[in-house]
Amino acid sequence: MAQILALLFVILEGQPAQVVDTGELMDIFLKPAYAELQQVMAKPPADRKEWATIYQKAVRVAELSNLLFFRTHEDARKPEWSATAARARQAAADVAAAALLGLRTVKPENYTAVRAKYPAVAETCNACHSTFARDAVTVKP
Repeated sequence: MAQILALLFVILEGQPAQVVDTGELMDIFLKPAYAELQQVMAKPPADRKEWATIYQKAVRVAELSNLLFFRTHEDARKPEWSATAARARQAAADVAAAALLGLRTVKPENYTAVRAKYPAVAETCNACHSTFARDAVTVKP
């Protein structure tokens, strides 16, 4: 009950607060967002709409990664937590930035740059999992 009251106080004060535990965050938000990114990265984009979809899926993963900074468990207070969360966010943001260039130019060769950045998203997820959640799934690019 005390945790619920503390959460309500933070919400009423307008401050960011964790609502679900980290496992639920992964299962409900990040895992589906990554799966969508994985799906659109499976083949080169054929047109501007597909470039936009890659950008949208990558930027969604980057923004959702910001939620990792609002965790309240003991590991989240360690400097390594923030560092790995920042690397994960940046990896997805790098894919989004490369996709944005592809969206602007619609050149097939830009997919090579996007594709080169994409594996880092899975690598940073797995680095965090191996450090903080050894029982978490291994993310594949």
